[in-house]
Amino acid sequence: EREISSSMESPSSTESIGDRLSVARAIQKCKEFTAPNMNMDGSLSLVDRWIELAKENERHPGQIDVLLQQLGEIPPEHEPTERALWVGALINPLPAMGVATEIRPALLVSKKA
Repeated sequence: EREISSSMESPSSTESIGDRLSVARAIQKCKEFTAPNMNMDGSLSLVDRWIELAKENERHPGQIDVLLQQLGEIPPEHEPTERALWVGALINPLPAMGVATEIRPALLVSKKA
């Protein structure tokens, strides 16, 4: 019984390696959102291009600037969950802009970044 409870309390080395790999993949994806993208005019990042496009489709002038002020700075790469939630709030703000597929429910139930 003691062995069973101790194995349940601490993850196996395989689980730890898997978790670390998942975090490393999530961090790499985070970089893709903010790194310069050579496929974009001016080598904008995906986030910067989204902001540019969203400003063209604002429901009222200044909507995206206000949203960015409310969101604050984008979380650092080493915080992939926080960054994913920040990007989700950027592309699916409330009130909705009607320019993106609804992703909030998927973000809220996701167990990993």
